[in-house]
Amino acid sequence: MKDGTMAAPYLRVVPETGAGTGTALRFFTICARNFLPGARILCDSVRRAHPDAVFTVYLCDRDMGYDPEALGMTVAPLEVLGIPALERMIRTYNITELCTAIKPYCFLREFSQSRADAAEQAPHVVYLDPDIELFSPLIEVAGALDAGASAVLTPHVLKPAERAEFEDDHFLRYGIYNLGFIALRATEAVADVVRWWARRMVDQCIIDLPRGIFVDQKWMDLLPGFLDNVHVLRHPGYNVAYWNLHERRIHGPDSALQCNGQPLRFVHYSGIILEDVEQLSRHSGMFYISNSFGYGPLVRRYRARLTAPENRRLRQMPYAFFWNGAAGSNEHTPGDGGATSWSRPESFLLARQAFTMEQYLGFLTAETREIESRRTTEAALTPRDGREAFEFPGYCAVCGGHHPMVTSFLYSGATDAEGIPVPNWREHVACRSCGLPNRVRASVHLFLQEFDPAPDSRIYITEQKTVLYDVLARRFSRLTGSEYFGNRVPKGGMFEGVRNENFEALSFQSESFDFLLSFDVLEHVPHPERAFAEAFRVLEPGGTLIFSVPAHLDRYPSTIRAELASDGRIVHHLPAEIHGNPVDEEGGALCFRHFGWDVMDMLREAGFRRPFIFHYWSREFGYLGPGQALFVAEKPR
Repeated sequence: MKDGTMAAPYLRVVPETGAGTGTALRFFTICARNFLPGARILCDSVRRAHPDAVFTVYLCDRDMGYDPEALGMTVAPLEVLGIPALERMIRTYNITELCTAIKPYCFLREFSQSRADAAEQAPHVVYLDPDIELFSPLIEVAGALDAGASAVLTPHVLKPAERAEFEDDHFLRYGIYNLGFIALRATEAVADVVRWWARRMVDQCIIDLPRGIFVDQKWMDLLPGFLDNVHVLRHPGYNVAYWNLHERRIHGPDSALQCNGQPLRFVHYSGIILEDVEQLSRHSGMFYISNSFGYGPLVRRYRARLTAPENRRLRQMPYAFFWNGAAGSNEHTPGDGGATSWSRPESFLLARQAFTMEQYLGFLTAETREIESRRTTEAALTPRDGREAFEFPGYCAVCGGHHPMVTSFLYSGATDAEGIPVPNWREHVACRSCGLPNRVRASVHLFLQEFDPAPDSRIYITEQKTVLYDVLARRFSRLTGSEYFGNRVPKGGMFEGVRNENFEALSFQSESFDFLLSFDVLEHVPHPERAFAEAFRVLEPGGTLIFSVPAHLDRYPSTIRAELASDGRIVHHLPAEIHGNPVDEEGGALCFRHFGWDVMDMLREAGFRRPFIFHYWSREFGYLGPGQALFVAEKPR
């Protein structure tokens, strides 16, 4: 060999001509939004090496803020995994722990998807970290699985590392095998072990080196004891990374790169530092671009693609959940002192996303225990002594402090099994300090938390004579509000200091706002599809429509209560439902509909992409009752 090394005699390399002749492979990775550029590089490399393979990105984050069509990948949100303890895991784990904790659930879903897609034999499933790049087909992996292997693992090192930067005892602490890669055969025996793995990941996917646990990786040291035919792939072209550079030499032309005389299969750019043009990894103080035995040029090229202008916005997107996790620190890098990064703010609200009715109903099915617990909590708060009003302690994210939450049985529409009225939680849980009810506080809470609007963001809200408008006006210098006075005032005109706007025909110029907020207004609009078209028009590309409405989340079509006929008459299909109206306190405002999931069709027809809901519940914040939801739709950039 040119570099003086020889291929180890134990390596069995399947000839290149064997690629693509066996069972198909399914690939997946897991990442947060800010590493989608890395996932895209991985996806492209997988498609070059395995053109017929299925590739899925499981997003361990909020499924928002990016254009999946532009990415060119299938991106699946956390909710599709049906993890019963997902909320607890999100609240407990840091980003490293959570991304690795969901891995067995992703395998189980891939097994299920492969059985549904394959007419005969189910494909094999391969996991790869999002900071990996393939350079040639994984022939040895496919060959081993086709030959009957139940799993394929790659050890961190292929020979004793007594004088290397990372010596043998390092891998006794962190795990024998690197779980940036694992391939599994989709059999019931394997699925049984994966289900065991998934159960462990609920609360044992932690970075706790004194106890001998390092996320999911150490658990896989047990795999050869649990399954027959676990194939340990001792091929130098697999999983080349900072921890084994002392024994690997990359050489050859770009079109046929080799490692130690064998085809280079994939490189793992673990710990890459985008801002440092010389150091290879934040986890290594020994290897640099100049002394990395052919690895450095690959890192330089990979870094250039990650930092390309088209990836800048994605890389800067904040992680939606919090960082510190179960261990209270990130101890991945030896000697970093377990530095704490970012703690969960006191006002953090865990809200789930749903893009379809099926996804939302799937949550209800998967989380029956959690939902029963919610109803039990609500029942415990409800007095049985005949009081009309009551209060309980809570935290108001709008006021930014602990305040009593006041509620009553006003407009109660149901009773429990004991005949006790059930409060109208959505409308009648108000903060004693600011007076804002449940749905309004939650909407503002999620707006501030998830979208982080700047003080000078251009915001239009479809109300002005309200406490909420006053609260937001103190915070945002470019807030515009309005009410609807009908023909009494010209469109865009002022009446006693309040602007008049018709949501179906706004007076604003196109692309005037970054955000459009509307909370329980659209049910009073006779033609909501026109309002959505206007919202799309006045929003800047990349702008977001955020709204709440009375909605039945368990049904598709909206319930039409009344319609406005072409001659101006109101046709009632159900008894008139009148809501409060700040500009007509005596007459109120007629409710035309209770929305169903067909609202998503209206939004898409207006031009919005991938509309979804946040659904939420929180005893801490007083966001009680079933079916709490906030609708979100973004205008494409």
